[in-house]
Amino acid sequence: MAGTGKKWLIGCGVGCGVTILVNILLFVGAGVFFSQPMNKAVSSQKKLTEAYGEPGDFIPGVEGLTPERIETFLAVRQALMPSCQDFEEIVGGFEAMEELDNGGEEPSAKEIFTGLGKVMGSVKGLVMEMGTVLETRNEALMAEGMGLGEYTWIYVLAYNSWLGFEPNTGIDGSDGGSFNSREVGLIEELLKAHAGALAEVGRSEEAEVWRDAAKKLDWSDTGVPFENKLLPVEITQGLEFYRSQLEEVYCPPMSEFDLGVIKKKGMSFHSN
Repeated sequence: MAGTGKKWLIGCGVGCGVTILVNILLFVGAGVFFSQPMNKAVSSQKKLTEAYGEPGDFIPGVEGLTPERIETFLAVRQALMPSCQDFEEIVGGFEAMEELDNGGEEPSAKEIFTGLGKVMGSVKGLVMEMGTVLETRNEALMAEGMGLGEYTWIYVLAYNSWLGFEPNTGIDGSDGGSFNSREVGLIEELLKAHAGALAEVGRSEEAEVWRDAAKKLDWSDTGVPFENKLLPVEITQGLEFYRSQLEEVYCPPMSEFDLGVIKKKGMSFHSN
């Protein structure tokens, strides 16, 4: 196997091959084995929504990010850390094909298929972990008394606006850098809701800051509010004490799924 065929395998190892294999496993039907973690994620998300409403129903309070809510958020993040290690191992399988492409010498057919085998194993692991991490997050939120809307609010302000982490970087860190359309819409809703809450208690100048942040999302490439880390002081004051703890429970290869929601239609699952 050489030439075009070899390059296609290598090129697809971390790109189109992953997409194709995920689609096969999820949408063509890989049986009960792969469906179980996804079904559990769907079930846990339904329970979370029943308890706290849709993410967009959350109205951020005028008191800012209080120590109590930040600590609740940290407890949820801590529950997800075992999955972070699993995602890091999955990345290693994808990197196997990249190493072949960057080795300089023509890889043998055996090397290519060995690398592709690792990629396929990582894709299978990824499918399982997608469901597991969403279920774990939802169950942790239920246990700690926090809805997905509030979790998203704290996550975006702390990790993306304040600490400057790029959103949705993907498990190999090579793509992403922006929120998807659903996430941008939710972030805009939350910003406007917070502005409305501030206006209701007579803090009109502060409310305008948040309305302006919501408007700027319309032409933002990333969907991150306050992109230059120019967050209102009432937010940064609440976060500064927890800087090291927040950094410790952030997982780059898992970030693509941190704010995800999952839907089931027939035998298919869709996460975004």
